[in-house]
Amino acid sequence: MRVLRFVASVTATAALGAAGAAQASTSDYVARSFNQPSSAGLEVQPPLDEFRAVSRARVVVTTDWRPQRASAGRLAFLTPGAGCRYRVTFSVRTRIAEPRDPVAYVADALPSPGPAYLLDSGQRAATAFRTVRRRNSGEIVRIDALWARVLTRRRDIVPAGQVAWTEIRVTAASRPGDECHSGTWRVRMGPQISDALATARASLKFVRP
Repeated sequence: MRVLRFVASVTATAALGAAGAAQASTSDYVARSFNQPSSAGLEVQPPLDEFRAVSRARVVVTTDWRPQRASAGRLAFLTPGAGCRYRVTFSVRTRIAEPRDPVAYVADALPSPGPAYLLDSGQRAATAFRTVRRRNSGEIVRIDALWARVLTRRRDIVPAGQVAWTEIRVTAASRPGDECHSGTWRVRMGPQISDALATARASLKFVRP
């Protein structure tokens, strides 16, 4: 487990000189924000019962990922390359569960098929993430990743003894017909996804349904 490949998040655009990013510049990365749809939000007790509680997420990704159309509550990208490109999708959701260590939370929510399939994991303050390669499905390479933190303990949102967790999930899949050798996911895609999650943030937002 690592702490961070580089220390960034919102500060990525100002502080990419941290360890592991000495050669990166602020123009290499861009911050993207997205909200969980109100239809999937948590009910709120009076006096704010006219609202839903949702997660607002922010990730920092490399600028050479080309944005694609995505449904509400998602970000979608197509990575560069000639013979091997990946479609990458970020999604965010809020769920009620028991309070626990975030490392254990993500490990249970995203198990690895085996030690060789765990590409990365990390912890920062009260957040944790892990990046896992799935067993090959034909010629398609698939990578899943998960970031989580406790979003709120507010009693008008969650019952006693429970907390609301924010989950940011990432799925990446190579395109059918592309030839993606191990270097594409071990050296490029895995680390890039992990960097995005290592620097992710989430906040509570109240929206009307």
